[in-house]
Amino acid sequence: MVPSIAMPTVAATPRIFELGLPDLALARGGVVKTHRTRGWWWSREGDTPESPAKDVPTVLLVHALTGSAVAGGKDGWWDPLIGAGKALDPAQYRLVCFNNLGSCYGSSGPGVEGFPATPTVDLTSLDIARAILLSLDKLGISRVHLTTGGSLGGMVTLTLAALAPERFERILPFATSVSASAWVVGWNHVARQILRLDPGYPDNVGRGLEIARQLAILTYRAEPGLDARQPRPAPGSDAGYPVQSYLEHQGRKLRHRFAAQAYELQLAAMDHHDLTQALPGDTQPAIRRVRAATLVVDVDTDQLFTPAQAAALTAQLQAAGARVTRETVASIHGHDAFLIEWKTLGPLLTKALHLHAPGP
Repeated sequence: MVPSIAMPTVAATPRIFELGLPDLALARGGVVKTHRTRGWWWSREGDTPESPAKDVPTVLLVHALTGSAVAGGKDGWWDPLIGAGKALDPAQYRLVCFNNLGSCYGSSGPGVEGFPATPTVDLTSLDIARAILLSLDKLGISRVHLTTGGSLGGMVTLTLAALAPERFERILPFATSVSASAWVVGWNHVARQILRLDPGYPDNVGRGLEIARQLAILTYRAEPGLDARQPRPAPGSDAGYPVQSYLEHQGRKLRHRFAAQAYELQLAAMDHHDLTQALPGDTQPAIRRVRAATLVVDVDTDQLFTPAQAAALTAQLQAAGARVTRETVASIHGHDAFLIEWKTLGPLLTKALHLHAPGP
């Protein structure tokens, strides 16, 4: 008779925690003082932010533009992928996510003591990645089994692997690119101008944030998905077009949960993302520093980060000597497929978790 193997006991619910961090000099000027971050943690019983176990592999999740550290559980942005028997199982892995620097969910950001004054300060994906590295240092986590994120989260994932290649064993950058294209920067520019036209800018932006979000939603989705979910009204109906009420709803939701100044900073971090340039003190393109085993994932209908950009990213990583594979997700939903296509995402995460990683 084969003895049964006892599975580790998992903490009943995820933890929210806060860390005090060293001051951080920002890449484009300014210093974050009284630096703090808020994080989310779900793992086995006894493996805690205060005392991380040495034998539990870490999976680092990096959220997108207006996300938060809450990756799973109530209101978790990847909750369908997290839990017992799912791709990201806290019985098998320590799941960690930090709220982005400059955002508005508990980490240092606009209006928080010690954060440089907005709107004069600028933020980059390097700054967000460096804040995450400081957070991992504070927790005593020296190596990460898998790091993954979509969109801006994918940019930061790539940046982490370039900043500290010895620490990141595997990465799954989803719906992202080696640098922000003129197309992405252009849409972000228009969104920024909408915010600045609001009479309450910068401290009390209302309708401007709603409209900026509506504009963004149209770039996050694709025409087939919108047509499927927001069909035209029946002939003779006076109910209006469903897509209009959908966009208004999305705008109101963001206005009530996010701050305009934080939105601008996250847009800036996306705009300034460019790993074709060298890191300070280096001469080679930053993307050539990546050594992690990599699964690049793109979406066939993504109009922000196209399959062609994913192919270019894959080629650049391969040229640098990294072990890279690529998958294209077929979806009617466009860029936001990384927040929708759960049945496809689970197997991709499982594949990434088992990539053959380079040695230390």
